[in-house]
Amino acid sequence: MRILAISLACAAVLFAAQPVFSAPLSRIVAVVNGDIITARELDKALQPELIGQQIDPKKSPDMVAAVRKAVLESMVADKIMMQQADKQGISISDEEVDAALAQTIAESGMDKAAFFKEMAKTGVDEQGVRAQIRKGIATQRIMARNVVSKVVVTEDEVNEYYRANMAGVAAGSARVAMLVYPPTVDAQKLAADIASGKAAFDEVCRTVSVGPNAADGGDMGFVELSDMAPGMLDIVSRMKKGEISPLIDLGDAKAQLALLDVQEAEEADASKAVPDAETAARIEQILRGPRVQARFQEYTAELRAKALVDIRD
Repeated sequence: MRILAISLACAAVLFAAQPVFSAPLSRIVAVVNGDIITARELDKALQPELIGQQIDPKKSPDMVAAVRKAVLESMVADKIMMQQADKQGISISDEEVDAALAQTIAESGMDKAAFFKEMAKTGVDEQGVRAQIRKGIATQRIMARNVVSKVVVTEDEVNEYYRANMAGVAAGSARVAMLVYPPTVDAQKLAADIASGKAAFDEVCRTVSVGPNAADGGDMGFVELSDMAPGMLDIVSRMKKGEISPLIDLGDAKAQLALLDVQEAEEADASKAVPDAETAARIEQILRGPRVQARFQEYTAELRAKALVDIRD
C-alpha cells in the first residue's frame, strides 16, 4: 500500500507539472466555417505586406493596424475559397504546383536559389510560395467553373462595340509611343507635368523611361491594331491623334501611351461594319474582362454572406 501511495503521489506531481512545460497555444483571430486562423498565421501573412509597403511598425502603428485588418479579411476570403474548392472536389496535385513554380521561376529570369533568396527578402519562404501557387490554381478553377462560364458576350455586343469604338481604325494601324516610368520616380507628378504642358512626353521618355525606344521618345512606329494586346487596343481605340493616355498600372511600374498618328482603313458604311474574326476575339476579351471581375465579386460576396465567420482580432 505504501508503494502504491508513493506511485500515485509521483504521478500526481508529474501530471500537475505538465502544463508548465507545454508550448503556449497561438491565439485564435478568426473562425471561418469551423476552420481557425491563428495570430501566428496572421503575423506571418502580415510581414510580407509590411515589407512590400515599407511600413515601419514602430513609426506607423495605425497603418500596421489597418494593413493587419485588410490581411485578415483576405485570409478569411482565401479560407472560404479553399473550402469551396474542397466542396467542389477541386484538388491541386504537388506535380501541378511544381510545374507552376518552375514556370514562375523561369519567367523571373533567376535560378531557383536566387528566386527564393529574393522572395525571402519579402518575408515569404518556399512553403509560402507553394501555398500561394496552390491557392491561385484553385481559384482559377473555381472561377472557370462558377464565374467565367456564366459570363456571355453576344455577337451583337461585339459588333456594336466595334462600330462605336474601332470601325475604320481596328483594321488599320496606329503609331504609338510608350513611356514606362520606373518605380523610383514620381509618375503622378511627371504625368501631371506632361498634361499641363510643363514637360513634353518625348523628353520625359528620353530622360526616365525604361520602356522600348526610350531614346526615340518611346516611338514604336506604326503597329497593326490587330496585333495589339487587348488592353493596349482598348486604350488606343479610345484615343484621338495627338492624345496622351492617363497613367496605366503595370504592376511595379506605371506607363503612358501617346497616339502619334493613325492610318485608318476605309469603310463604306461604318454602321454596318463588322470586325474580322481576330478583332472580334479581342473585343470579346475587352468586354468579358470587366464582366468576369464583376461576377467574381458577386460570387465571392455570396460565399462570404453564406459563411459563418467569427472575427476575434
